[in-house]
Amino acid sequence: MNLLGTAFTKIVQHFVHIPADWAYPPLPLVPTMPCCEDCRATGAQPCQGDLFLCQECADKRFPPTNKETSASRESNDVIINDMLCFVVNKMDVLPTDVITKLCIETYSDDEVEAAKKLVFDLCKPNERYKKSRGTNRSATTMADILRVLHSMDPPSIPTFVSATLHLPPVSFEHVDITAYLQQLQVMRQEMRDIRDMSIDSAMIHAELASLRREIVDLRSRADPAPAAKKATYAEAASDPVKSVPQVSRVPSHAEPRRVEVHDGEATVPKSLHVDVRHKPVQKEPIRHSPRSSRRGSESGGPSEPGSDGFRLCQKRKPRPKAVVGTARTTKLSAVGVRPPEVFVTRLEPETQPEDIEQYLNSTLSQKCMISCKRLQTKYDSYASFRVSVESVVLPEVLAPSTWPCGVLVRRYHDTRHSGPPRS
Repeated sequence: MNLLGTAFTKIVQHFVHIPADWAYPPLPLVPTMPCCEDCRATGAQPCQGDLFLCQECADKRFPPTNKETSASRESNDVIINDMLCFVVNKMDVLPTDVITKLCIETYSDDEVEAAKKLVFDLCKPNERYKKSRGTNRSATTMADILRVLHSMDPPSIPTFVSATLHLPPVSFEHVDITAYLQQLQVMRQEMRDIRDMSIDSAMIHAELASLRREIVDLRSRADPAPAAKKATYAEAASDPVKSVPQVSRVPSHAEPRRVEVHDGEATVPKSLHVDVRHKPVQKEPIRHSPRSSRRGSESGGPSEPGSDGFRLCQKRKPRPKAVVGTARTTKLSAVGVRPPEVFVTRLEPETQPEDIEQYLNSTLSQKCMISCKRLQTKYDSYASFRVSVESVVLPEVLAPSTWPCGVLVRRYHDTRHSGPPRS
Protein backbone atom coordinates (compact mmCIF):
# COMPACT_ATOMS: atom_id res chain seq x y z
CA MET A 1 0.00 0.00 0.00
CA ASN A 2 2.87 2.42 0.74
CA LEU A 3 4.47 1.78 -2.67
CA LEU A 4 1.15 2.36 -4.43
CA GLY A 5 0.61 5.58 -2.51
CA THR A 6 4.11 6.85 -3.34
CA ALA A 7 3.66 6.01 -7.02
CA PHE A 8 0.29 7.75 -7.11
CA THR A 9 1.81 10.85 -5.53
CA LYS A 10 4.65 11.00 -8.12
CA ILE A 11 2.20 10.65 -11.00
CA VAL A 12 0.06 13.47 -9.63
CA GLN A 13 3.10 15.71 -9.08
CA HIS A 14 4.16 15.06 -12.69
CA PHE A 15 0.90 16.35 -14.11
CA VAL A 16 -0.16 18.82 -11.40
CA HIS A 17 2.09 21.36 -9.78
CA ILE A 18 1.91 20.73 -6.04
CA PRO A 19 4.05 22.69 -3.59
CA ALA A 20 6.72 20.71 -1.92
CA ASP A 21 5.54 21.71 1.57
CA TRP A 22 1.92 20.65 0.89
CA ALA A 23 0.42 18.00 3.21
CA TYR A 24 -2.94 16.31 3.58
CA PRO A 25 -5.44 18.28 5.73
CA PRO A 26 -6.07 16.78 9.16
CA LEU A 27 -9.11 14.59 9.42
CA PRO A 28 -11.98 15.83 11.65
CA LEU A 29 -12.22 14.28 15.14
CA VAL A 30 -14.93 11.64 15.43
CA PRO A 31 -17.14 12.22 18.50
CA THR A 32 -17.10 9.50 21.06
CA MET A 33 -20.96 9.57 21.45
CA PRO A 34 -23.53 10.02 18.67
CA CYS A 35 -25.47 13.27 18.48
CA CYS A 36 -29.21 13.67 18.95
CA GLU A 37 -31.04 13.83 15.65
CA ASP A 38 -33.42 16.54 16.92
CA CYS A 39 -31.35 18.95 19.03
CA ARG A 40 -27.87 17.78 17.90
CA ALA A 41 -26.76 17.37 21.52
CA THR A 42 -24.17 14.80 22.44
CA GLY A 43 -24.88 11.80 24.59
CA ALA A 44 -27.73 10.40 22.47
CA GLN A 45 -28.97 6.86 23.01
CA PRO A 46 -30.55 4.45 20.51
CA CYS A 47 -34.36 4.61 20.68
CA GLN A 48 -37.31 3.25 18.76
CA GLY A 49 -36.99 3.19 14.95
CA ASP A 50 -33.13 3.14 15.01
CA LEU A 51 -33.07 6.77 16.16
CA PHE A 52 -30.41 8.36 18.32
CA LEU A 53 -32.13 10.80 20.68
CA CYS A 54 -31.36 12.42 23.99
CA GLN A 55 -33.60 11.76 26.98
CA GLU A 56 -35.65 14.95 26.58
CA CYS A 57 -36.28 14.45 22.86
CA ALA A 58 -37.04 10.76 23.40
CA ASP A 59 -39.69 11.65 26.03
CA LYS A 60 -41.24 14.14 23.61
CA ARG A 61 -41.36 11.72 20.71
CA PHE A 62 -42.27 8.64 22.75
CA PRO A 63 -44.07 9.64 25.97
CA PRO A 64 -43.59 7.12 28.79
CA THR A 65 -46.46 4.94 29.93
CA ASN A 66 -48.42 5.45 33.15
CA LYS A 67 -46.35 2.84 34.99
CA GLU A 68 -43.08 4.54 34.03
CA THR A 69 -44.49 7.94 34.99
CA SER A 70 -45.73 6.70 38.37
CA ALA A 71 -42.38 5.01 39.01
CA SER A 72 -40.47 8.20 38.20
CA ARG A 73 -42.82 10.19 40.44
CA GLU A 74 -42.46 7.73 43.27
CA SER A 75 -38.69 8.15 43.11
CA ASN A 76 -39.14 11.98 43.36
CA ASP A 77 -42.20 12.32 45.56
CA VAL A 78 -41.43 15.73 47.06
CA ILE A 79 -40.48 18.63 44.74
CA ILE A 80 -39.48 22.05 46.09
CA ASN A 81 -41.24 24.91 44.31
CA ASP A 82 -42.99 27.73 46.13
CA MET A 83 -45.32 28.82 43.34
CA LEU A 84 -46.48 25.32 42.39
CA CYS A 85 -47.01 24.52 46.08
CA PHE A 86 -49.37 27.47 46.34
CA VAL A 87 -51.15 26.67 43.03
CA VAL A 88 -51.74 22.97 43.81
CA ASN A 89 -53.13 23.71 47.27
CA LYS A 90 -55.38 26.61 46.20
CA MET A 91 -56.59 25.59 42.74
CA ASP A 92 -59.69 23.88 44.21
CA VAL A 93 -60.46 26.74 46.63
CA LEU A 94 -59.76 29.99 44.81
CA PRO A 95 -60.92 30.99 41.33
CA THR A 96 -58.50 30.74 38.42
CA ASP A 97 -58.25 34.48 37.82
CA VAL A 98 -57.46 35.11 41.50
CA ILE A 99 -54.65 32.52 41.49
CA THR A 100 -53.24 33.99 38.27
CA LYS A 101 -53.30 37.55 39.67
CA LEU A 102 -51.67 36.57 42.96
CA CYS A 103 -48.91 34.54 41.27
CA ILE A 104 -48.12 37.31 38.73
CA GLU A 105 -47.91 39.90 41.53
CA THR A 106 -45.71 37.72 43.75
CA TYR A 107 -43.35 35.90 41.33
CA SER A 108 -41.28 37.10 38.39
CA ASP A 109 -41.76 36.07 34.77
CA ASP A 110 -38.75 33.75 34.88
CA GLU A 111 -40.07 31.96 37.98
CA VAL A 112 -43.46 31.47 36.34
CA GLU A 113 -41.85 30.13 33.15
CA ALA A 114 -39.60 27.77 35.16
CA ALA A 115 -42.67 26.47 37.00
CA LYS A 116 -44.41 25.80 33.70
CA LYS A 117 -41.42 23.87 32.34
CA LEU A 118 -41.28 21.83 35.57
CA VAL A 119 -44.98 20.99 35.31
CA PHE A 120 -44.62 19.87 31.71
CA ASP A 121 -41.57 17.76 32.53
CA LEU A 122 -43.26 16.00 35.45
CA CYS A 123 -46.85 15.65 34.27
CA LYS A 124 -46.04 14.77 30.65
CA PRO A 125 -49.18 16.20 29.00
CA ASN A 126 -50.14 15.40 25.42
CA GLU A 127 -49.20 18.87 24.21
CA ARG A 128 -45.58 19.92 23.77
CA TYR A 129 -43.94 22.57 25.89
CA LYS A 130 -43.86 26.00 24.21
CA LYS A 131 -42.38 29.08 25.76
CA SER A 132 -44.95 31.85 26.01
CA ARG A 133 -44.23 35.11 24.27
CA GLY A 134 -45.85 38.51 24.14
CA THR A 135 -46.73 41.25 26.58
CA ASN A 136 -49.14 39.11 28.65
CA ARG A 137 -47.02 35.97 28.63
CA SER A 138 -47.18 35.41 32.42
CA ALA A 139 -50.98 35.15 32.33
CA THR A 140 -50.77 32.71 29.39
CA THR A 141 -48.17 30.66 31.26
CA MET A 142 -50.37 30.50 34.36
CA ALA A 143 -53.35 29.41 32.25
CA ASP A 144 -51.25 26.57 30.76
CA ILE A 145 -50.10 25.46 34.26
CA LEU A 146 -53.65 25.40 35.66
CA ARG A 147 -54.99 23.61 32.58
CA VAL A 148 -52.40 20.83 32.88
CA LEU A 149 -52.93 20.42 36.64
CA HIS A 150 -56.74 20.34 36.33
CA SER A 151 -56.53 17.70 33.57
CA MET A 152 -54.69 15.24 35.83
CA ASP A 153 -56.10 12.90 38.46
CA PRO A 154 -55.53 14.19 42.00
CA PRO A 155 -53.48 11.12 43.07
CA SER A 156 -51.14 11.50 40.10
CA ILE A 157 -50.32 15.19 40.75
CA PRO A 158 -46.76 15.57 42.10
CA THR A 159 -46.25 16.82 45.65
CA PHE A 160 -44.83 20.33 45.75
CA VAL A 161 -43.48 21.92 48.91
CA SER A 162 -42.21 25.35 49.85
CA ALA A 163 -38.75 25.70 51.35
CA THR A 164 -38.67 29.48 51.89
CA LEU A 165 -42.44 30.05 52.44
CA HIS A 166 -42.43 32.66 49.68
CA LEU A 167 -46.18 32.37 49.11
CA PRO A 168 -48.73 34.94 47.96
CA PRO A 169 -50.81 36.52 50.73
CA VAL A 170 -54.48 35.48 50.61
CA SER A 171 -56.92 37.97 52.19
CA PHE A 172 -60.70 37.95 52.50
CA GLU A 173 -61.15 39.70 49.19
CA HIS A 174 -59.44 36.80 47.40
CA VAL A 175 -61.56 34.10 49.03
CA ASP A 176 -64.28 32.33 47.05
CA ILE A 177 -67.38 33.30 49.02
CA THR A 178 -69.56 30.79 47.15
CA ALA A 179 -67.57 27.79 48.39
CA TYR A 180 -67.71 29.04 51.95
CA LEU A 181 -71.46 29.65 51.68
CA GLN A 182 -71.96 26.07 50.53
CA GLN A 183 -69.94 24.78 53.48
CA LEU A 184 -71.94 27.02 55.82
CA GLN A 185 -75.22 25.62 54.48
CA VAL A 186 -73.98 22.06 55.01
CA MET A 187 -72.99 22.88 58.61
CA ARG A 188 -76.40 24.46 59.28
CA GLN A 189 -78.18 21.37 57.98
CA GLU A 190 -76.03 19.15 60.19
CA MET A 191 -76.85 21.34 63.21
CA ARG A 192 -80.58 21.04 62.42
CA ASP A 193 -80.26 17.25 62.24
CA ILE A 194 -78.44 17.14 65.58
CA ARG A 195 -81.11 19.34 67.20
CA ASP A 196 -83.93 17.19 65.83
CA MET A 197 -82.20 14.08 67.12
CA SER A 198 -81.83 15.62 70.58
CA ILE A 199 -85.51 16.57 70.64
CA ASP A 200 -86.52 13.08 69.55
CA SER A 201 -84.31 11.52 72.23
CA ALA A 202 -85.88 13.75 74.91
CA MET A 203 -89.37 12.73 73.78
CA ILE A 204 -88.37 9.08 73.81
CA HIS A 205 -87.03 9.41 77.36
CA ALA A 206 -90.25 11.06 78.48
CA GLU A 207 -92.35 8.30 76.91
CA LEU A 208 -90.17 5.64 78.53
CA ALA A 209 -90.60 7.29 81.93
CA SER A 210 -94.39 7.39 81.50
CA LEU A 211 -94.43 3.73 80.42
CA ARG A 212 -92.40 2.76 83.47
CA ARG A 213 -94.83 4.57 85.76
CA GLU A 214 -97.77 2.81 84.11
CA ILE A 215 -96.06 -0.57 84.50
CA VAL A 216 -95.44 0.10 88.20
CA ASP A 217 -99.10 1.10 88.66
CA LEU A 218 -100.30 -2.04 86.89
CA ARG A 219 -98.05 -4.22 89.00
CA SER A 220 -99.26 -2.60 92.20
CA ARG A 221 -102.88 -3.14 91.11
CA ALA A 222 -102.26 -6.75 90.09
CA ASP A 223 -100.63 -7.68 93.44
CA PRO A 224 -103.23 -9.25 95.81
CA ALA A 225 -104.06 -7.52 99.07
CA PRO A 226 -102.37 -8.91 102.19
CA ALA A 227 -104.28 -11.68 103.90
CA ALA A 228 -106.45 -10.68 106.83
CA LYS A 229 -104.86 -11.35 110.19
CA LYS A 230 -107.31 -12.85 112.63
CA ALA A 231 -107.08 -11.80 116.24
CA THR A 232 -106.46 -14.76 118.55
CA TYR A 233 -107.89 -15.22 122.01
CA ALA A 234 -104.49 -14.59 123.65
CA GLU A 235 -103.99 -11.26 121.84
CA ALA A 236 -107.50 -10.08 122.62
CA ALA A 237 -107.22 -11.12 126.27
CA SER A 238 -103.75 -9.61 126.82
CA ASP A 239 -104.29 -6.23 125.17
CA PRO A 240 -107.77 -5.87 123.73
CA VAL A 241 -107.49 -2.12 123.29
CA LYS A 242 -104.32 -2.31 121.22
CA SER A 243 -105.46 -5.21 119.09
CA VAL A 244 -108.96 -3.83 118.50
CA PRO A 245 -108.77 -0.10 119.17
CA GLN A 246 -112.09 0.95 117.65
CA VAL A 247 -114.44 -1.86 118.73
CA SER A 248 -117.78 -0.56 119.90
CA ARG A 249 -120.22 -2.25 122.25
CA VAL A 250 -122.87 -4.22 120.40
CA PRO A 251 -126.10 -5.52 121.83
CA SER A 252 -126.47 -9.15 122.80
CA HIS A 253 -129.16 -9.81 120.26
CA ALA A 254 -126.94 -8.72 117.33
CA GLU A 255 -125.55 -11.14 114.83
CA PRO A 256 -122.17 -12.72 115.67
CA ARG A 257 -119.28 -10.85 114.06
CA ARG A 258 -115.53 -11.31 113.68
CA VAL A 259 -112.66 -8.89 114.18
CA GLU A 260 -110.12 -8.60 111.29
CA VAL A 261 -106.84 -6.70 111.59
CA HIS A 262 -104.95 -5.45 108.46
CA ASP A 263 -101.34 -4.41 109.11
CA GLY A 264 -101.94 -3.58 112.74
CA GLU A 265 -105.18 -1.62 112.16
CA ALA A 266 -108.51 -3.08 113.26
CA THR A 267 -111.53 -3.09 110.98
CA VAL A 268 -115.23 -3.41 111.70
CA PRO A 269 -115.87 -6.26 114.20
CA LYS A 270 -117.68 -9.22 112.71
CA SER A 271 -117.52 -12.17 115.17
CA LEU A 272 -118.09 -10.73 118.63
CA HIS A 273 -121.28 -11.50 120.62
CA VAL A 274 -120.57 -8.74 123.10
CA ASP A 275 -117.81 -6.28 123.92
CA VAL A 276 -114.28 -7.59 123.38
CA ARG A 277 -113.13 -6.33 126.73
CA HIS A 278 -115.58 -8.59 128.60
CA LYS A 279 -116.24 -11.54 126.23
CA PRO A 280 -113.73 -13.82 124.50
CA VAL A 281 -113.37 -13.89 120.75
CA GLN A 282 -115.07 -16.81 119.06
CA LYS A 283 -113.08 -18.32 116.19
CA GLU A 284 -114.87 -20.05 113.39
CA PRO A 285 -114.04 -23.73 113.30
CA ILE A 286 -112.14 -24.99 110.23
CA ARG A 287 -113.82 -27.87 108.51
CA HIS A 288 -111.64 -30.45 106.82
CA SER A 289 -112.82 -33.04 104.35
CA PRO A 290 -111.92 -36.50 105.66
CA ARG A 291 -111.34 -37.80 102.15
CA SER A 292 -109.01 -34.98 101.12
CA SER A 293 -107.08 -35.07 104.41
CA ARG A 294 -106.67 -38.84 104.24
CA ARG A 295 -105.58 -38.60 100.60
CA GLY A 296 -103.06 -35.88 101.38
CA SER A 297 -101.57 -37.72 104.34
CA GLU A 298 -101.37 -41.04 102.54
CA SER A 299 -99.92 -39.73 99.30
CA GLY A 300 -97.45 -37.44 101.01
CA GLY A 301 -98.88 -34.32 99.35
CA PRO A 302 -99.36 -30.88 100.92
CA SER A 303 -101.57 -30.83 104.00
CA GLU A 304 -104.17 -28.23 104.95
CA PRO A 305 -102.81 -24.84 106.10
CA GLY A 306 -102.27 -24.54 109.84
CA SER A 307 -102.93 -21.68 112.21
CA ASP A 308 -99.88 -19.81 110.91
CA GLY A 309 -101.05 -20.02 107.27
CA PHE A 310 -98.34 -22.46 106.06
CA ARG A 311 -98.78 -25.90 104.54
CA LEU A 312 -96.51 -28.83 105.26
CA CYS A 313 -95.24 -30.43 102.04
CA GLN A 314 -93.97 -34.00 102.24
CA LYS A 315 -92.21 -36.18 99.69
CA ARG A 316 -94.44 -38.62 97.85
CA LYS A 317 -94.05 -42.22 98.89
CA PRO A 318 -92.56 -44.47 96.16
CA ARG A 319 -94.87 -47.01 94.61
CA PRO A 320 -94.04 -50.67 95.25
CA LYS A 321 -92.31 -52.40 92.35
CA ALA A 322 -93.95 -55.30 90.55
CA VAL A 323 -92.61 -58.81 91.03
CA VAL A 324 -92.32 -61.70 88.60
CA GLY A 325 -93.07 -65.22 89.77
CA THR A 326 -90.41 -67.93 89.65
CA ALA A 327 -92.17 -70.95 91.21
CA ARG A 328 -92.53 -74.18 89.19
CA THR A 329 -96.11 -75.51 89.20
CA THR A 330 -98.47 -77.29 86.86
CA LYS A 331 -101.75 -75.88 88.16
CA LEU A 332 -101.15 -72.34 86.87
CA SER A 333 -99.25 -71.23 83.82
CA ALA A 334 -98.36 -67.82 82.41
CA VAL A 335 -98.85 -66.77 78.84
CA GLY A 336 -95.96 -67.09 76.45
CA VAL A 337 -93.45 -64.24 76.48
CA ARG A 338 -93.26 -62.34 73.24
CA PRO A 339 -89.84 -62.81 71.68
CA PRO A 340 -87.72 -59.65 71.31
CA GLU A 341 -87.78 -57.97 67.93
CA VAL A 342 -85.03 -56.13 66.10
CA PHE A 343 -85.31 -53.48 63.39
CA VAL A 344 -82.80 -53.88 60.54
CA THR A 345 -82.51 -51.32 57.73
CA ARG A 346 -80.14 -49.83 55.10
CA LEU A 347 -79.95 -53.11 53.20
CA GLU A 348 -80.00 -53.54 49.44
CA PRO A 349 -83.49 -53.44 47.88
CA GLU A 350 -83.00 -56.99 46.49
CA THR A 351 -82.50 -58.49 49.97
CA GLN A 352 -85.10 -61.13 50.95
CA PRO A 353 -86.17 -62.29 54.45
CA GLU A 354 -84.67 -65.74 53.75
CA ASP A 355 -81.28 -64.11 53.21
CA ILE A 356 -81.33 -62.54 56.68
CA GLU A 357 -82.43 -65.79 58.34
CA GLN A 358 -79.66 -67.73 56.65
CA TYR A 359 -77.10 -65.06 57.54
CA LEU A 360 -78.05 -65.07 61.25
CA ASN A 361 -78.10 -68.88 61.46
CA SER A 362 -74.59 -69.01 60.05
CA THR A 363 -73.31 -66.06 62.12
CA LEU A 364 -74.75 -66.60 65.62
CA SER A 365 -72.94 -68.84 68.06
CA GLN A 366 -76.03 -70.92 68.92
CA LYS A 367 -79.07 -72.05 67.02
CA CYS A 368 -82.42 -70.38 67.73
CA MET A 369 -85.78 -69.62 66.20
CA ILE A 370 -85.56 -66.68 63.79
CA SER A 371 -88.41 -65.09 61.87
CA CYS A 372 -88.04 -62.17 59.50
CA LYS A 373 -90.64 -59.94 57.89
CA ARG A 374 -90.06 -57.25 55.27
CA LEU A 375 -91.38 -53.76 56.09
CA GLN A 376 -92.74 -51.17 53.70
CA THR A 377 -90.25 -48.31 53.18
CA LYS A 378 -90.76 -44.73 52.12
CA TYR A 379 -88.32 -45.04 49.21
CA ASP A 380 -87.29 -47.97 47.00
CA SER A 381 -83.56 -47.33 47.39
CA TYR A 382 -83.20 -49.51 50.53
CA ALA A 383 -84.92 -52.36 52.40
CA SER A 384 -86.01 -52.69 56.06
CA PHE A 385 -86.92 -55.84 58.05
CA ARG A 386 -88.49 -56.81 61.35
CA VAL A 387 -86.55 -59.74 62.86
CA SER A 388 -87.77 -61.82 65.84
CA VAL A 389 -85.14 -63.76 67.80
CA GLU A 390 -84.87 -65.49 71.16
CA SER A 391 -83.78 -63.61 74.27
CA VAL A 392 -80.59 -65.61 74.71
CA VAL A 393 -79.10 -64.36 71.44
CA LEU A 394 -80.41 -60.76 71.64
CA PRO A 395 -77.10 -59.22 72.90
CA GLU A 396 -75.24 -60.99 70.11
CA VAL A 397 -77.78 -59.79 67.50
CA LEU A 398 -77.43 -56.18 68.69
CA ALA A 399 -73.61 -56.30 68.58
CA PRO A 400 -72.06 -54.14 65.77
CA SER A 401 -69.65 -56.88 64.78
CA THR A 402 -72.51 -59.18 63.79
CA TRP A 403 -73.77 -57.08 60.89
CA PRO A 404 -72.06 -55.81 57.74
CA CYS A 405 -70.65 -52.31 57.56
CA GLY A 406 -73.32 -49.63 57.08
CA VAL A 407 -76.32 -51.66 58.27
CA LEU A 408 -78.41 -49.98 60.99
CA VAL A 409 -79.79 -52.24 63.76
CA ARG A 410 -81.82 -51.35 66.87
CA ARG A 411 -84.65 -52.67 69.02
CA TYR A 412 -88.01 -52.68 67.26
CA HIS A 413 -90.79 -50.59 68.86
CA ASP A 414 -94.30 -50.90 67.48
CA THR A 415 -95.84 -47.43 67.19
CA ARG A 416 -99.38 -48.71 66.58
CA HIS A 417 -101.97 -48.28 69.37
CA SER A 418 -102.44 -51.63 71.11
CA GLY A 419 -105.62 -50.71 73.04
CA PRO A 420 -109.19 -50.73 71.77
CA PRO A 421 -110.05 -48.11 69.19
CA ARG A 422 -111.47 -44.86 70.53
CA SER A 423 -114.99 -43.91 69.54
